[in-house]
Amino acid sequence: MPNDGEDFVAKTVMTVTGPIDVNDLGFTLMHEHVFLDLMRDAWIFDNILNDMELADVELHRFAASGGSTLVDLTSGGLRGHDKHLLYDEDLNHVAHAEAMRCASETSGINIVLGAGWYHESYYPKRLWKMATNDLAEEIINEIEVGIDGTSVRAGHIGEIGARYNWLSAIEERVLRASARAQVKTGLGLTTHSTAGIGGLEQLDVLEQEGVDLRRVTVAHSGLFPRTEYHEAIARRGASVSFDRMGDLPAMSEFHRNRLLSHLRTLVDRGHIEQVVLSHDVCYKKDLFANGGSGYDWLASYGRDILERDLGLVDEQWNTIMVENPKRLLAE
Repeated sequence: MPNDGEDFVAKTVMTVTGPIDVNDLGFTLMHEHVFLDLMRDAWIFDNILNDMELADVELHRFAASGGSTLVDLTSGGLRGHDKHLLYDEDLNHVAHAEAMRCASETSGINIVLGAGWYHESYYPKRLWKMATNDLAEEIINEIEVGIDGTSVRAGHIGEIGARYNWLSAIEERVLRASARAQVKTGLGLTTHSTAGIGGLEQLDVLEQEGVDLRRVTVAHSGLFPRTEYHEAIARRGASVSFDRMGDLPAMSEFHRNRLLSHLRTLVDRGHIEQVVLSHDVCYKKDLFANGGSGYDWLASYGRDILERDLGLVDEQWNTIMVENPKRLLAE
């Protein structure tokens, strides 16, 4: 982890097309999904993203809005349920990682893929039989060799999650394995917790394994409506992720004002360097073509709204959308 003010020259980030200099990341979304399968939650049309043509259109919108980099946290279990997720024009199966490399090449967007596994409901059965160190070696292999037998390497760890507001035994083992992979590789790590304050328990485990919490992002923190929780994460050095920002336009006045108040409090209390913003596009309805905000809402509209309602100045916006991701992603 670089010290405050340390130059990022010579630091690199692994993207799906290869390593890039950290200074080339630019405007970065820290929590998105381009292709994924959430059918284990509910067998409904909205829970799957598998349209490669539409993904290209949506990513081009992000590029046109000034976006440069997207961190795709589609970890193991989210890349397909009981069938292949992606097919080419001849209906041949396309590996998720290869599809992501193609999406990056055609759109010009830097894409960083996450390693590891999502949460217990999405684990392959074989994980229950594996020791923690063996799980860690699989994650390290995704980072150093390639994901799912491809040559596409992960550049981040996560999202690594808990299904509920506590870690099950197998989820704790996977989190410890992720921590050990983080310590060995130096990559950043993103957790997943939505039901309450479970992110603090996750930080406990990571800290026990020797992870520098300044390299950790607690995803979906902004969904829990307590400033005390957000500050508890920030005080320990981890980053607080407000990653459903595309929902802001559709929120009621109460929920919108409360979310903005939480952000304002973190900034006012000196935690701006531990705030990241994203959209967490994960449903069909999130895409712009389907009436959602897409990947470009923050770049196209979010800045003006946060400037108007929170008083964010250019330097603060750059800290959140450019500098914080550089610190979290640089090896």
